[in-house]
Amino acid sequence: MDPATTSSTPRRAKSIWPMFIGAFVLFGLFAVAVQWMRTSSDTAAFDEEAIRAKQRYEILAKVRTENDGLTTQYAWADRAKGTVRLPLDRAMELTAAKLAAQGEPKPAYPLDPNVPLGSAMKPGGLAAPQPTPPPFAPAPEPVPPEAVAPAAEMSAPVDPAVPVAPETAAPAEEVGP
Repeated sequence: MDPATTSSTPRRAKSIWPMFIGAFVLFGLFAVAVQWMRTSSDTAAFDEEAIRAKQRYEILAKVRTENDGLTTQYAWADRAKGTVRLPLDRAMELTAAKLAAQGEPKPAYPLDPNVPLGSAMKPGGLAAPQPTPPPFAPAPEPVPPEAVAPAAEMSAPVDPAVPVAPETAAPAEEVGP
């Protein structure tokens, strides 16, 4: 070792505490800046979802107001035809009175008393009659295999389930001198 390059003063040990204090101060300044930004700005004004939600609520309020006006007030639906719009409560009262004046409802089709009762129960505990099933055509009878013409004589394929009418051969006329 060269005595000129070495210093005569002893080296001081480095302390780590100033670095910790500096980091703590920077962290504190960052936290203060974040808190200031959060409190100074209106996040709802920049939040697109909040803006869209506010628009949806405004539309919903407008639709409800219009529906309340249509369902709770008297108005002309078509003045030229003389059609009026009634409040729902009044329309239900008029309909109930009209149905009560008609009496018991009548079935849309005749009921057959011979048809066994189904499992549908009336409120009184009696089974409701079931409708008469519509008549149906009987199934066609099967055709015996002899009645079907052989496939060699026909130009198109034949379905054996389809009956074929027997052909009547006319006598051939001879043309000649």
